[in-house]
Amino acid sequence: MRWNFLILILAFILIHVKTKAVSGLDSLHVYQRIDISYCFGGQVYNDNFIYNPGISFQYVYGFMQNKYVGIGIGYGFQTFKNERFTPLYLEAIGYKKKNTNTSFIKMQIGYSIGWYEGNVNLTGYKYSGGFFIDAGVGRKISLNNGFSLFFHWSYRHQFAKIEYEVFGTQQYSEILNYDMLVISLSLLKEQE
Repeated sequence: MRWNFLILILAFILIHVKTKAVSGLDSLHVYQRIDISYCFGGQVYNDNFIYNPGISFQYVYGFMQNKYVGIGIGYGFQTFKNERFTPLYLEAIGYKKKNTNTSFIKMQIGYSIGWYEGNVNLTGYKYSGGFFIDAGVGRKISLNNGFSLFFHWSYRHQFAKIEYEVFGTQQYSEILNYDMLVISLSLLKEQE
């Protein structure tokens, strides 16, 4: 699963789009962001909360619609004790002011592929991902030459599903819910 992280880093380094060369896109402002996050929280399972913190890496590529609103697409990798998720999502971000240092809100919504890496001794065990949503607030701090730091926190919800056989013939499935508070540090690259 280190390939997911490698793809995330390579995407940030290699993607460079020159919007000035494409006719009709002269006014679009492109941004790329890479996030590293710590996830506090865990899984709600059988009416119990199981603390299961983890880390997350994300990459977003997007366009600013104006000085205040941006829309992008993102890819990430989340890892917990035995669970792994690879979300693909759409993002909307809104800045409070058009200054280089400002507060913002962001929303991500998408779907995650999920898998389980622990030992399972159940017949027909299948673990899968599901719907992904993340909403939060933060602060953008300008560095130089189009680079900025983001400090942000958010609420993240990740659905998953397990299926297995009970008593050799009955299929059993359950929807899992991961509820997390996420603290993130990001590097933003803006291109004119």
